Amino acid sequence: MVMRLINGEASREMDREAMEKYGLDTMVLMENAGLRGADLASSFFGGDRQKIRVAVVCGKGNNGGDGMVLARHLFNKGFQVELFCVAPPEEFSEAAKKNWQIADAIGVRSTFLNEARDFSLFRLKLMASHLIVDALFGSGFKGEMRGLAQDVVEIINESGTRVLSLDIPSGVDADSGAAGPVCVRADDTVTFALPKFGNILAPGGELNGRLHVVDISFPPSLTEEKEEDDAVIDEAWALSKMRPRKADSHKGIYGHVLVAGGSANMAGSLILAGKGALKAGAGLVTYMMPWSLHDAVRSQNLEAMTCRLPEQEDGSLGVAAAEPILQQTGNKILVFGMGLSRTTESMELVKRLVEDINSPLVLDADGLIALGEMEGRKKNQHPLILTPHPGEMARILGRSIREVQENRMTAAREAAAKFNAVVVLKGSRTIIASPGGKLLVNRTGNAGMATGGMGDVLSGIIGALLGQGLDALTAAALGVYFHGLAGDAAAADKGEMGLNAGDIVDYLPHVLADYEEKLKGAETNVL
Repeated sequence: MVMRLINGEASREMDREAMEKYGLDTMVLMENAGLRGADLASSFFGGDRQKIRVAVVCGKGNNGGDGMVLARHLFNKGFQVELFCVAPPEEFSEAAKKNWQIADAIGVRSTFLNEARDFSLFRLKLMASHLIVDALFGSGFKGEMRGLAQDVVEIINESGTRVLSLDIPSGVDADSGAAGPVCVRADDTVTFALPKFGNILAPGGELNGRLHVVDISFPPSLTEEKEEDDAVIDEAWALSKMRPRKADSHKGIYGHVLVAGGSANMAGSLILAGKGALKAGAGLVTYMMPWSLHDAVRSQNLEAMTCRLPEQEDGSLGVAAAEPILQQTGNKILVFGMGLSRTTESMELVKRLVEDINSPLVLDADGLIALGEMEGRKKNQHPLILTPHPGEMARILGRSIREVQENRMTAAREAAAKFNAVVVLKGSRTIIASPGGKLLVNRTGNAGMATGGMGDVLSGIIGALLGQGLDALTAAALGVYFHGLAGDAAAADKGEMGLNAGDIVDYLPHVLADYEEKLKGAETNVL
């Protein structure tokens, strides 16, 4: 099943609708959340449960109430369980207070942390535990951890004990993934019904450890994906969008990708983009480059065609190249901007192509810089896909890189609306935004992919998928997903430190082959 992605407010709205429309009150949802969390915690341990010590650290809200339910179920299963609460019972939410009373009545021990003198024993008990359950704040947290809660979180992190967070690690913003200087660093996180943005987006998403998404009995009408919903790009999503090749296929039905750009000493980025397009299944690829780069480009890829373009004295492309490029487009896909240079003439070329092109365009690298000088784009033009890294996004929007990185979702949506484009904001947990505001978030890829040329290969892959008939949002998202999968496959074999863009080209056919087999298997199982 495709997995929707929600923010904290949407999560609370689901709770409200479940209660008002279906009669699932807070106590029922809390019971289910705590029970599923307890089941997961139990699965971590075998052998004699009576020797397993579990410390459940609870806040005063409903996340704390989830922890109290979990504590009760683990106690009933035979674990040694102790609750550590950062507020007295009179400050608990109504549901949390009721569940604390039940846990207390059956014999679960509670310790209330009021001041620094309580922390010495607390620290020792956490260090002696086999598992700490973080039930402090959940998806309602905003800002930075302070005061008593900050001290508690620091002790949790320093304990060296395995940590399970309920819903989201405490201190992480569920809406944006923002994480202050003090947040719980979990080994596992169990989130309820649907993942939150903060479970996925960096830096908060990197504090989850292993993420487990569990059902707590919401009706399907509240959780099933709708077309406009934000979503996680995962295997289920990818398989739902892929198209198997037909037995009577020919190169003409899989798109003709024009890969244009390059300048003096910048042939490599162009070559990598073309190779990405070919390895992602493009029927035909034509390189379009300055005259002086022709021999270098042609020698690196025998499967592609080539087209020389008029160049300036410095070896870069200028406005004179616009007409030859536009004459070649039509029903083809243009991937443009890699190695272009940032001369005034090259920037004018970009503006001309963006305004006048009559085919889908993937714009990357130096091609993106000119957009910062443009007010936007006409609404009735062909699909445009932009693939900026944070620095390029900052230039496009007239912001600082820090501003972009502090709220990547807002930046991606703003650029998509401004240019009526699908925007791929690259980085850890790449975000893909549609002009209508829909977001898709990718989880594949690794730190070894932070090297030159990776984005060039990605642009070629996206161009190839566009050429195979996918819409712009789907082509961009699948391109990002498979690009990351190829990087993960390469890292598994070679480690992260030695990865380069050529490895993505080499490993891409293997990860695509795996998905082709899965598609065939799915078709075989359909009666």
